[in-house]
Amino acid sequence: MHHSRIVKNVIAGALLAGSIAATGLAAGVAQADTFSPQPHSWCPGKGLPFPGIGWNMGVCHTWYMVPIGRGNVRLGGSTNDSFVLADVPAPVYDQPPPPPPSPQPPHPFCTPRGGLIIIPPICDEIGVH
Repeated sequence: MHHSRIVKNVIAGALLAGSIAATGLAAGVAQADTFSPQPHSWCPGKGLPFPGIGWNMGVCHTWYMVPIGRGNVRLGGSTNDSFVLADVPAPVYDQPPPPPPSPQPPHPFCTPRGGLIIIPPICDEIGVH
């Protein structure tokens, strides 16, 4: 009897945690259309945030990670592909970057109609073209 109560409590806790997480994910999707990257700080004596960064090593910097190509700090000698923006007000962008694409489901094994060897299922019967 005591064991079943523990199991019920564990299941109830898992369901509650899942519903809270789902609510948080749904709330995260319904944000405003603009966003600002989070500020970071660096001062002399700290380790560099990225190797090859080219800024004044004698002063403190407030910096932001921004989309590639929008930075103003040299990385490896050039700002062309920089993603570090430093010593300016926080940038505001129209919308956050898109999430990474979801992985495609694996292609099912099937035989094309009219194939020499027929191994079920036939591709067009299961919606694969």
